[in-house]
Amino acid sequence: MDAILELIPPKVAAYIPGLDTSAYVYAAGADLINLNKRSLWISAASIVFNPLYWNILARNEYRKGTLQKIFGGSLGATYFFFVTIFSLGILRDYLYERALSEQPHWAPLAHPGFKALAVALFGAGQLFVVTSIYALGLTGTYLGDYCGILMSHRVTSFPFNVLEDPMYVGSTLAFLGTAIWCESAAGLALTALVWVVYSIALKYEGPFTGMIYEKAAEAKAKRAAEAGVPVPAPAPSTPPRKSERLAEAAATTTSATAAPTATGNGAATPRRRAAGRKSAIANETLSASPMRVTRSRSKARSDAEGSE
Repeated sequence: MDAILELIPPKVAAYIPGLDTSAYVYAAGADLINLNKRSLWISAASIVFNPLYWNILARNEYRKGTLQKIFGGSLGATYFFFVTIFSLGILRDYLYERALSEQPHWAPLAHPGFKALAVALFGAGQLFVVTSIYALGLTGTYLGDYCGILMSHRVTSFPFNVLEDPMYVGSTLAFLGTAIWCESAAGLALTALVWVVYSIALKYEGPFTGMIYEKAAEAKAKRAAEAGVPVPAPAPSTPPRKSERLAEAAATTTSATAAPTATGNGAATPRRRAAGRKSAIANETLSASPMRVTRSRSKARSDAEGSE
């Protein structure tokens, strides 16, 4: 490992924390995390604050349009979210690294195997984050749907075809890789806090964003009905692997149950046909929501409910 590190140019190494471990102070047991360091609590506060910030402001924006009034439209409000969320993310990362630099280090993490794992985790995390932004675009990533800029189709490309929340997962992996690289038990604890905060945020973001697209679909259907224009059914989307298996099982159960109620020529009874038409109309209305878009996911809540 030392031979590999020696190949890194000194000017580059100066910007990579954790390469020079000669000044590291190692600890064990209860001394692994120094709770008396203010930087630790400031870092934890920034981790908790960021999701609170964008969730509270985004909901206010959807209901009242405050930023759209200030910045002259949906695009200006979305760019405001982009600048502030991106800046807060950089500040949070800086505070995290500063907190780790003031904490004791954990000797087992100095093993070359853990160093390699740290690089892999950090690289995978950054890959998920960057490709998520590329797939969703700036407005899709930075709360454009809360400002009235809705996505027109569901994103199914990488990384959304392998992870449901690639941006949040990627961010957590980057935190974890940094903690292991810096041999910091405090970093592991802060990474756990990151995941807990993201998990809580998703429980609020998912249903609310799904509601945005459901209401948009209902409004579109209502306008089309008033104008006398039929609303075409959206193209079927590819369900997740788990949902696909559940759908196949449900289809098998339904076909087995429906067989005795069919007439002699194989046609459904009038009652079943009427129920089928009502179900089709309800499904067209709900499935008009094209996609679930937040900083991390691309599935509409209605899509998820339908596939499950």
